Amino acid sequence: MNQYLTPNKDKLQSTIKHIVVLMLENRSFDNLLGWLYADEVPPHDQQFEGLNKDLWNPLENIDSDGIPFIEKVMIEKNGQAKKRRDEYIPNPVDFTLPNPDPGEGFKDTNHQLFLKYEVAQQYAPPAINMGFVQNYQNAMLYGAFSFGDNPTNPRAIMKCYTPEQTPVLSELAKSFAVCDHYHCSVPSQTIPNRDFVHAATSTGHVNNNPVAQCDAKTIFNQIQDAIDSGRNDLSWGIFGNNDFASSKDQDGEFGDNHFSLTRLIMTQLHDAKYNNNFGTLSDFEANCKNGNLPSYSFLEPNYGGTGQNDQHPPTDIRAGEKLIADLYNMIKESPVFHQTMFIITYDEHGGTYDHVAPPSGAKNPYADERAGQDGFLFNRFGVRVPCVVVNPYIKKGLIARPDGYIPFDHSSIIKTVQNCFNLEGHLTERDKAAPDFSSLLELEYARKEDIPTVTPLEWNLQAGELHVNDLHHLIADVLEDMTGNPKPSSSEILEYIQINYKNLFGNN
Repeated sequence: MNQYLTPNKDKLQSTIKHIVVLMLENRSFDNLLGWLYADEVPPHDQQFEGLNKDLWNPLENIDSDGIPFIEKVMIEKNGQAKKRRDEYIPNPVDFTLPNPDPGEGFKDTNHQLFLKYEVAQQYAPPAINMGFVQNYQNAMLYGAFSFGDNPTNPRAIMKCYTPEQTPVLSELAKSFAVCDHYHCSVPSQTIPNRDFVHAATSTGHVNNNPVAQCDAKTIFNQIQDAIDSGRNDLSWGIFGNNDFASSKDQDGEFGDNHFSLTRLIMTQLHDAKYNNNFGTLSDFEANCKNGNLPSYSFLEPNYGGTGQNDQHPPTDIRAGEKLIADLYNMIKESPVFHQTMFIITYDEHGGTYDHVAPPSGAKNPYADERAGQDGFLFNRFGVRVPCVVVNPYIKKGLIARPDGYIPFDHSSIIKTVQNCFNLEGHLTERDKAAPDFSSLLELEYARKEDIPTVTPLEWNLQAGELHVNDLHHLIADVLEDMTGNPKPSSSEILEYIQINYKNLFGNN
């Protein structure tokens, strides 16, 4: 079977009427899906770019005599028993790995990929992906984004989850399509990559700081332009439940506020005329039941509080698994399931290990190929992240890769929306060059059999510890700049986000 699939725009337009995207936080492909086919042969004579037991990373160490040496830290399954002499010592599964949060900025990612913090921009050397363990140790020792957390064993970055530990994502990956050559758009952190999924550019930024907001035109604006020009067949919506302060809210004071990171960072969505385009996951569920999903829906997880389910390290990943299952079930039970393409992906790798070198050859969003922050030319992609695509016109067990030299990245989502709904033009040079997901729709008729039921692992929602991470600090910085209200200490940051976002955007 040829895994390098040819686009089919006609099939996309005739089959898909609704595109739904769920973007979670900070996980690499190997971290969640690397062991997907470790114990079985992939179907349809396909190859799968997964993990094997021979992969490793170096770590600077010192022996008992004080002599420096390079330790070889091997890849392992989360919970893998340790062999000591002639016996295996049990090793419990940890659903919060990595803990604390690894470094994930542009220079940290350089170090993870090249074992160098500074890399030539025009002609970068081949990535070797051998710096994850050392960078994790450096980040914990020198405070990259750990916010004072106690250092732990840096070798834990080489522990990756198994299909038994990610039953929802893994079942969907095996039952529909998994894209094992899908990369985030920027070799760095959350905000620039979320910019790319919305606008195919980060307007030159490669880090969350010092500027987190992006004033570029988004795919939502492109759809709206078509609507304003008379296209009454189009619609869009952004949905999420983000009651950051729900743990402190006993009287419901903040219970109707649903924070949207998308709206906060993309300034062309600030206008109050878009208020009705923002809703809750209950609104999304009602749309599913009624069969009136928007043309394009973007779904946001809960980024903080007791209900945090975005899978941002060190959040327990089982909460995110339940979110994926809940949303999949809403879509599967909808009368428009067969017309809906559900894309599950992650904004960036978050410092978690991946063994595949990101390719060069990325298109700079600007035609004049100008350099951005830290001199980056946007000429190489970021680390691989999970991408699973669900639709009954997709063959069971498809391991999908695009034809040609350009891999799937976040701008492929934009390109798919543009091609599906026949939108005019492109946003930047990046989405203009991107492959879409039309090639995944190989079947002539929608599958009626083998549509899976997914069951997340049991987990006590209240058992998790509240974590304040780098994203929360960043959101608070943006809100401080927009409102003038001083950012508080870490212990009060989630409530600060809740109140100040509501002051800006009301309940939308």
